[in-house]
Amino acid sequence: MDLKALLTISVADKVFANPKRIALLQQIQACGSISQGAKLAGMSYKTAWDSVKDMNTRLPEPVVHSEKGGKGGGGAKLTVFGERLLQMYALTGQMQDMVLAALQDQAIPMNSLLDVMGHLSLKTSARNQLSGTILSLDNSQTDASANHDNLNVHLQVELTNGLRLNACVTQSSCARLSLAVGKSILLLFKAPAVTISCDENMDDSQNQLRSIVDEIHSNSQTTEVSLRLVGKHSLDNRRSQMIYASIDTQLANQLKLVVGGEYYAVFSSSQTIVACMS
Repeated sequence: MDLKALLTISVADKVFANPKRIALLQQIQACGSISQGAKLAGMSYKTAWDSVKDMNTRLPEPVVHSEKGGKGGGGAKLTVFGERLLQMYALTGQMQDMVLAALQDQAIPMNSLLDVMGHLSLKTSARNQLSGTILSLDNSQTDASANHDNLNVHLQVELTNGLRLNACVTQSSCARLSLAVGKSILLLFKAPAVTISCDENMDDSQNQLRSIVDEIHSNSQTTEVSLRLVGKHSLDNRRSQMIYASIDTQLANQLKLVVGGEYYAVFSSSQTIVACMS
């Protein structure tokens, strides 16, 4: 489907900016004239002038600065605020396109803008991107070997498919990201940080997520494995989250990995990078 979304900004329940007015501002920016901009935007000079006058007087900052010269003369240029208004419309258009694309792809969670951006626009070298919500934060010392100051905060995170895992960030990162219970976050970690196990073990320091092998690609040294997480709310496979592992081919052979087989994706909480919207 070719879906479109149009943004209209109102001030006191009266239209301030809409796609037609934005098109006019774009043409004024390009040609430096309200009259010529009106022609290029497909509207009459009176409509264009009234639109500019209205926008210039509705907010404390005007959007167009014009010099007198009559209907066919004079010049016009956007103010700094007018230029930022165009930039805002461009950014909003990109976000609208992403959300509309996500609407048509049930594999993309839509619990937050971070979910959508993580799947459609955020590009990193970390192949694993899991979205979830912070359930708890704990800065108590859990590592008996580290009896110095508590520098880390341990997070329990619930993924959108209902699975829970642990992440670890420094105290300073926690403060800088304003992490709190209920906040939506994105967990990033590289495929080599993930190993695979046939059975769940008792090591609480490791995240162990039950998953089903989706794809396997191997060479003599490395095996890349795509796994579909088996979550509490993932009855529909299209809504499942994926996790990627890069393991030694000798280990893959020992595990006798097969597409459709059920295994555990294992990784340390210290390997995760936390991202969030401010």
